[in-house]
Amino acid sequence: MKKSLLLIVALSLLLSAAGQNRDSITLVTAPRHELKLPKGAKGYTIVRTNILDSKQTISVIRYSPRRFKTMIVQPEMNTRLSVTAKGAEADFGVNAGYWDVRIDKPSTFLKLDGKQIAVTADYEKERVDGLVCVGRRKVILDYCKAGEEAEYAAKYKNILASGPVLIDDGKCVDHDAYTRGMADNAGGKPVGAYYTYTQRHPRTAIGTDKRGNIYLIVVDGRSVGNAEGVTITELTKICAWLGLCDAINLDGGGSSSMWTAEQGTVSYPCRNKKFDHAGERKVSSCIVVKRK
Repeated sequence: MKKSLLLIVALSLLLSAAGQNRDSITLVTAPRHELKLPKGAKGYTIVRTNILDSKQTISVIRYSPRRFKTMIVQPEMNTRLSVTAKGAEADFGVNAGYWDVRIDKPSTFLKLDGKQIAVTADYEKERVDGLVCVGRRKVILDYCKAGEEAEYAAKYKNILASGPVLIDDGKCVDHDAYTRGMADNAGGKPVGAYYTYTQRHPRTAIGTDKRGNIYLIVVDGRSVGNAEGVTITELTKICAWLGLCDAINLDGGGSSSMWTAEQGTVSYPCRNKKFDHAGERKVSSCIVVKRK
């Protein structure tokens, strides 16, 4: 009986590994719609591709911080990414930080040009555990609990808190273990954060590889048969398959969007409940990039 159980477990693990290997290969080899970007940046979108046993539409941009300037931008009023990026004369960008929809203000720590704009709200602390720190020639992604930003604030003028951290120093974070703990602690009745992690949604992420290249990633969602979206664990896998050594989840859902100066909105934001490029919603902050 024990041998049979062990055999079943081993077979399940083998099939799971084979599936993940297949998905990683598909992500790299799937037909791509190449994005029109300046020299030093490369990007593409894969559309309606079978990954993670579902239809996925994923947009990726990779660029060198030596050639491009990364900026965290927060307009005076919540504005669509396309408007904010154009106003900053950017070449491309994605949505960025979490915000409080009741007051249209950022809900996580934010520091711009040396001035602190916001702190992380108590209700965000369960999922916000990292920082995006923008320097002159690099972007640093690191763990940081809410309220402990002082060390980083002394080094960087531009900082955005977000989370959860997906990959840290090459190690994928085990979010499945975290969500199991959530359920156990809640007596089998987990709270909203559990579903934020475990249900498939549109997602936006930022990451870096070993060479210091920066990646902006948008996984579209909420469109059956076109873009199913991913869980936090699945987003972590995608970042790992792309070769990232550090990665952080940004605001997702209806906020997720990617834009380029040449082509406009290249992802499929879901605000209008259609699988097209016209479903942007207004967001609190953006990460935009322009040639130096």
